[in-house]
Amino acid sequence: MKTIIPVALCIIATIRLLPGEIHSDKTITRIAFGSCNNPRDHAKPVFDAIIKKQPDVFVFLGDNIYGDTRDMNLLKKKYQELEDVEDFRKLRESTTMLATWDDHDYGENDGGNTYPMRKESEQVFLDFFKDPEDSPRRKREGIYTSYTFGKKGRTCQIIVLDTRYFRDLIPRAKKHTGPVGWYAPTKDTSKTLLGNAQWKWLESQLEIPADVRIIASSIQLISYEKGMENWGNVPHEQKRLFDLLKKHQAHHTFAISGDVHFAELSKTDIDGYPFYDLTSSGLSHTHQGWAMAPNSFRVGKSHYELNAGLIEIDWEQQQLSLNVINGKGENLIQHPIKFSELTFPSK
Repeated sequence: MKTIIPVALCIIATIRLLPGEIHSDKTITRIAFGSCNNPRDHAKPVFDAIIKKQPDVFVFLGDNIYGDTRDMNLLKKKYQELEDVEDFRKLRESTTMLATWDDHDYGENDGGNTYPMRKESEQVFLDFFKDPEDSPRRKREGIYTSYTFGKKGRTCQIIVLDTRYFRDLIPRAKKHTGPVGWYAPTKDTSKTLLGNAQWKWLESQLEIPADVRIIASSIQLISYEKGMENWGNVPHEQKRLFDLLKKHQAHHTFAISGDVHFAELSKTDIDGYPFYDLTSSGLSHTHQGWAMAPNSFRVGKSHYELNAGLIEIDWEQQQLSLNVINGKGENLIQHPIKFSELTFPSK
């Protein structure tokens, strides 16, 4: 049995709070993640497949439940449905569980900073995932946070973003921009996705030394053509992120995301740096039609089987693999990358 460090991160000998982050000296080699989970479909096999992979860390990327309510008592009941799932409890007991939210567990479909119960929903979220009373997340608005694992030379940083609490509402597209087509990129540069406080915090996190850095976003960072919620809806915010990565020479950095009800790997170029976004969505349900939506940044194929993401880090060989597995534990996506490939060109 692995050392249990739930998202509460009970303060034991190897865990210490640092400015803006939580750290463990434990070296990690396997990070699983997933999104879009309806506890009422708990008989689905993906949790069991994840457990069998024995990840050091599991990241819930949002839509961890389907709450969609302004009634906090009802929201708590929806979280209780997740607690009642045996395989969820087994997963939590066998790994370090981290979490952020997306719209449905935030409380409102496509919700942002106008959701009137966001403060109350944040407390329900933090209580369910057992954040301690001295957690950085309990001392500020929004649930963004970061974690580092491992000592120098084998340090993995996981930056967990909040794309809901501060997000300005984005106007709906006047006409369909794709098979889904709800949204199109806005030209209004006053619109924010992360909010000023989170942006300032994020830059400080990029200054922390890390040998591998993972940016966890509930919505996709690169793909935008399908017209769903994504960073491309606010292109100035996407550019701001890419500019920060370039400014801080954030080598060995990539993203993980969810939301879209299928899995795919996307890749873009940031002035010579290959930036990847591995999307896993559909722990309990997927959408075949949405998986067929265009994405000119896609590497390989999209997949609409029930799925979970799995990142494997080989510290000895200085390489990693971006994977997506199905309910049988089989690879749907397997993309190996050498550390040397994930390097910004010299300034």
